[in-house]
Amino acid sequence: MEIEEKVLKLIKSRKKGILQNELWKKAEIDRRKCSRIVDKLEKEGKIVREQESTKGTRTYRIRLAEIKEKEKARDFRLLLVKDMFAPCTGCAIECTPEQCIPLSEWVVHLIEEQ
Repeated sequence: MEIEEKVLKLIKSRKKGILQNELWKKAEIDRRKCSRIVDKLEKEGKIVREQESTKGTRTYRIRLAEIKEKEKARDFRLLLVKDMFAPCTGCAIECTPEQCIPLSEWVVHLIEEQ
């Protein structure tokens, strides 16, 4: 599992992705093992592969799957405590957080939940 995390980290480190023939060298693993890891990550929906040609050699550009990033952006669970949504989200009132009653109640519920 550790090598998969290393491969995923290398993919994440490049905005436009990384070529598969470069990935296995950077990850310091053989081509076959890299290919198996990339296949697995692709099936899990974590990455996408796009065929590309460099210097006459066919390879793949591997990048993070955009779908996962969109799902991550829509994850509001961190703003929820029990069934209470964080009161500051979308609040237009200029207040002092230390004196905001809805925020204080939300923090109390957050502490109780832990």
